[in-house]
Amino acid sequence: MIDLSKIPFLSKNKKAKIPTVVPLSGFEKLKELISPPGAAFFTDYFQIGDILGRALVVLDYPSYLTSGWLSRLINLNEVFNLALHFTPLETQTVLKQLERQLAKIEAQIAERQEAGKVRSPELTAAYRNVESLRDLLAQAQERMLQIGFYLTIFAKDKKELDVLTSEITKTLESYLITVKSIMFQQKEAFFSTNLLGIDEVKTLYHLNSSTAASFFPFISSDIIDETGIFFGINLQNASLVILNRWAYENPHLVILARSGAGKSYTAKLEVMRNLMMGTDVIILDPENEYKSIAEFYDGAFISLSLHSDEKLNPFDLPPILENEEPLDVYKEHTADLMNFCQLLMGEKLDPEDFSILDQAIHQTYLSFNILPDQNFGEIKSFPTLNDLEKILRSLVGGDKIANRLYPFTKGNFDGFVNRPTTVEINKRLVIFGLKELPEVLRPIGMFIALNYILNKVRREMKRRLVIIDEAWWIMRQPFGAEFLFNVIKRGRKYNLAVTNITQDIEDFLVSPFGKPIITNSAIVLLMKQSPATIDICSQAFVLSEGEKQFLLQAERGEGLLMIGNRRAPIYILASYAEDQIIRSRPEQLIALKKAKESLQ
Repeated sequence: MIDLSKIPFLSKNKKAKIPTVVPLSGFEKLKELISPPGAAFFTDYFQIGDILGRALVVLDYPSYLTSGWLSRLINLNEVFNLALHFTPLETQTVLKQLERQLAKIEAQIAERQEAGKVRSPELTAAYRNVESLRDLLAQAQERMLQIGFYLTIFAKDKKELDVLTSEITKTLESYLITVKSIMFQQKEAFFSTNLLGIDEVKTLYHLNSSTAASFFPFISSDIIDETGIFFGINLQNASLVILNRWAYENPHLVILARSGAGKSYTAKLEVMRNLMMGTDVIILDPENEYKSIAEFYDGAFISLSLHSDEKLNPFDLPPILENEEPLDVYKEHTADLMNFCQLLMGEKLDPEDFSILDQAIHQTYLSFNILPDQNFGEIKSFPTLNDLEKILRSLVGGDKIANRLYPFTKGNFDGFVNRPTTVEINKRLVIFGLKELPEVLRPIGMFIALNYILNKVRREMKRRLVIIDEAWWIMRQPFGAEFLFNVIKRGRKYNLAVTNITQDIEDFLVSPFGKPIITNSAIVLLMKQSPATIDICSQAFVLSEGEKQFLLQAERGEGLLMIGNRRAPIYILASYAEDQIIRSRPEQLIALKKAKESLQ
């Protein structure tokens, strides 16, 4: 019988000693913290923790591969590891192998000739290819490489893993590339696609260096135009972003960002740099933010308000350019006037009222002896909204429309849009300030300013940049949005580049004219986004997960510049002098300008 009291850890007289556990520290502790709870590798997939994975291998390639073909796979919005293992081969060894291969092909060709068989085009092509490769290798114009191409994909469950496998397989098969799941070597393949630089699968394919160069997985995101302006720093490779907007299919730019991301700062830099390059700049400024720049660069600042002496008449007709028909220009302008009147009334007219308004506009011009098919480019006196109201009241059914226009002819807003044009600007920098206008009138102010700009740019063809800050003001109503869209479409014809800036991203993209404006703008700059708008941005611009995270975490002045298929994360960089001009108060700029003049 065993006396339990004799056992040390049950003895009443002795205390049991518990082994001391030494706590992990340093690298061992770090490994314990980041390592998964466990891993299991099966025939054609594996599981690490709660995540499933599968390793794939590329087995065969077509005869030709286009440059950048791998970017299509890289840009898939999926999570996967991709590993390319390149091993250079000794040229002399390869030349000996090619010589033996060439001898075999010659023997096969001779055998077919002796047998009286027709020439084999496959053997002839193979002979030429091998002979050509031998020459290039001998001249050191090519190198031979062994290439191992492996992919490891990840998913939450088996079904999702199979779907992703099928998607990647189809993507590669579209290039006639054969890809298969790795059998019985999932563990080795997983380690081969990690950042260890080892290849434990060793399923290799021989390619020459020119063909292997097409494996470079990224299409260059460098944006360097020879005659452009400095736009910022490329955050991918620290290269300069030199942008010439007129070098693309159209020169228009859209800047979308949340408040405080640096939209206006970017626009001001572009203004100053374009002025240096000889480009005239016109700005629609809802908050008078650009007034200090106008003072520093001796520009014109035009304050549009109810009591200002500076007036713009939307009934002014544009001059006729060479190869243009007066009737076409007249119809285009009167269509804009129809939208303008509906913008004033704040609602879309029914077909009957629309017809009456159309008739009244034509009769208003006729009352000033302006005919649709005459050259009205030299006419100095044009009708105003008051004249339209008189014509409307003379037409059956026109009183109802005239009454809706009353606030702008004799009511609270009298004097704003119903006076002849008194503005004549000849300076290279012109800013239309809208801050003094009530918010309800700002879309109208933008409309008449853009109408004036279109008339002005037709008189002299030269490069001009129009910046519309907070473009959503004019897009709040469909008539204003449609007019803005027409300005963008016509702009290229008149060498006019338009920059639309807005922080009301969701409303801009949801608008019927928001996406067409973006489509007709060759350049898009996305700056810092809020979590509330990042999804709609992602859908509109097909952002990858990395691009979404970049825009959510972007610092002030950082953004994603998109031009066609090229995308580059950039940082808007200003010189010390430019930064001082942008940030300084008007009185400081005046003092700075005087100091500069005194030194000359």
